[in-house]
Amino acid sequence: MTMIELLAPAGNEECFFAAINNGADAVYLGLTSFSARKNAGNFTSDNIRFYVSYAHAVGVKVYVALNTLIKDGELEDFLSAAKTAYEAGADALIVQDVFLGKILKGVLPDCELHLSTQAGINNLDGVKIAEEYGFSRVILARETEKREIKAIAEKIDTEIFVHGALCSSFSGHCYMSSFIGGNSGNRGLCKQPCRKKYVIETKTGEGKYSFSLSDLNLSGRIEEIIGLGVKSVKIEGRMRTPEYVAAAVRLYRKAIDGLSFDLSEVRRTYNRGDYTEGYVFGFNGDILSDKIQNHCGEYFGIVKRVSGGKLVFDGVKSARSGDGFKIVRNGFETGNAVCLRDGKELDCKGDVRVNDVVMITRDTALSEKLLSTGTKRKTIKVIACFSEEEKPCLEAEGIKVVGENVLEKAKSSPLTREEVCKNLMKTDKYPFEVVPDVTVTGEPFIVKSQLNKLRCELYEKIFSRDVKQLKNTDYSYNFADNYEPEYKGVVMSDNVAFIPENHAFVLRPGSYDDVKSIAGILEKINADKYLFVPAFLSGQDEAAVKNILDMFDGVYADGLCGITLGRETGKKIIAGVGLNAFNSVDLSELGKLGINNEVYSKELNLKEIGEIKSRGYGGYVFSFGRIKLAEFLYCPFGKNCVACKRGNIFSVTDETGHKFVLSRYKLGGRCRFDLFNGDLIKSDKMNYNFYNFIGFSERQTRDFFNGGSLEKEYGFTNGNLKRGIL
Repeated sequence: MTMIELLAPAGNEECFFAAINNGADAVYLGLTSFSARKNAGNFTSDNIRFYVSYAHAVGVKVYVALNTLIKDGELEDFLSAAKTAYEAGADALIVQDVFLGKILKGVLPDCELHLSTQAGINNLDGVKIAEEYGFSRVILARETEKREIKAIAEKIDTEIFVHGALCSSFSGHCYMSSFIGGNSGNRGLCKQPCRKKYVIETKTGEGKYSFSLSDLNLSGRIEEIIGLGVKSVKIEGRMRTPEYVAAAVRLYRKAIDGLSFDLSEVRRTYNRGDYTEGYVFGFNGDILSDKIQNHCGEYFGIVKRVSGGKLVFDGVKSARSGDGFKIVRNGFETGNAVCLRDGKELDCKGDVRVNDVVMITRDTALSEKLLSTGTKRKTIKVIACFSEEEKPCLEAEGIKVVGENVLEKAKSSPLTREEVCKNLMKTDKYPFEVVPDVTVTGEPFIVKSQLNKLRCELYEKIFSRDVKQLKNTDYSYNFADNYEPEYKGVVMSDNVAFIPENHAFVLRPGSYDDVKSIAGILEKINADKYLFVPAFLSGQDEAAVKNILDMFDGVYADGLCGITLGRETGKKIIAGVGLNAFNSVDLSELGKLGINNEVYSKELNLKEIGEIKSRGYGGYVFSFGRIKLAEFLYCPFGKNCVACKRGNIFSVTDETGHKFVLSRYKLGGRCRFDLFNGDLIKSDKMNYNFYNFIGFSERQTRDFFNGGSLEKEYGFTNGNLKRGIL
């Protein structure tokens, strides 16, 4: 079987060693800043060199994730972090913002760049932008299917997720945590509000975790994935335990090596919903985990008796003291239990009844097994020469160290070969398995401390051989010429809306297949007309978009692929809010591409936007309308069309009673869903405004621009314009 890279998460030191010792070919980790998993243990500028060197010593690569959105005032610190990782010997940097690629290449021309899954790459149009900005690998959006994966893998090194948590929203386009609690997923602080309970009107079934997805597992598809040409398969989980990392790496190591395997270990360390194959091989509707949203564990037995806070279960195996359990009935969690004494009696809490299912969620014996794996080591042959009247020397791995002084003849107790061999076997912190080849000529003498120093010098040089020292790390950046946007504002709607003078109109159709039926109405609009092009486009989706693009003056690009589509068709381009224009470099690079109309990221506050604008780059501010919080490429109704009733707008209610709006539209023959905040956002403090009227009528749009107010009907919020995000 053709080899493929097995890439594992290293959220902290324990997970780092768990990944390496169980067979990972590469690990990805974050520093304390600019990591999309800011709350993981992460690594520091002081210790990153040691861990990169350790991994390299045993043949494992290290990719450092600097994969958050970067504010204008953070650019210097971001580049400093990139230099730190590069100097430590990192094999690649993982970056979310594609437009920062050129500036990174300017500072670190030899550094390999991987474009994060947060950039939403899912087709060749996005790949073209990635390559243009210096990226040699793309980490594909989890929603990408095999046809696109194969095509992309033929053009560029490709990495896909094969195991772990699935984000509900399309990669990089989730703002639920940002707007609900001020903790941005794009900045590494996601609080996972998608895992909470939500009630969707018309949805049938008892499960209330309406947007919580099962964990991904593609261990049974590795041979097919290799056949797609994928370079690297990635395990999600920088916030997970060392046991989880060890179990997942062991599973995929066996799968890649063509050995037999089962899922027991990964089920017991963490799984949500007993797994789904996700999108790669075609979405089949099994992706939701709406009854239990956290660790489900593995089947262990059936409750046979309950009394006085204790239960007795019937199972093949006995429990061990310290084991933890979840009690499940009809798929729902009803209680939990713990084993205090080896056997089949558990202390329990909750609504536990006879015939409930006992699921083991903490297996102490398995944890001990997974964390007791032997340390991976590199075998090195050390050639040692100690002769009278010569300087001592040690040589290994092409590196040679020589002592400072010529060895004299011993007056007593001359150096022996056995002494040298014993000394060389002391590897201390270094993961070496030493094979000594020692020659002692005559009767030389060496002080023990000098022998130790010589050994440590050799091992340190081998260990740190990939550490780099940059001489000149200053950078200069040529900003694009100043320009002004073409329009006074931009109006987006899912129907033909009222368009004020000097505004552009963006249509996000309810169905892309039906746009030609309103051609006559579109022609009457006295404004430049743009077609909303989503960030995710399959080949089928792109064909549907191109089929109607001649009816529009331009493309509203909500992702990178829209930019390529606009450039190749000669259309005008608006860089949409989904591109997350976050800093002056982003605005400048868009300008260099000939794009003069951009919508700032809706996660920036007015002060931060003002700082960008002060450099002379104008843009549109998300200033009124519904706030899109997430994009779902799966069906929240489980592909049950009876439950959805073919509606286009649905009310969604969370546990606090807050109302959201779920909008359905069709592209490429399939349904998509957007989640909007029920409140509206409003700001009159910027010159160039962007209005989102999805779900509103033409009358409501007209009333608003004629001085009316929708605030009375819907309420309003300042969003992030005042508060901003960390």
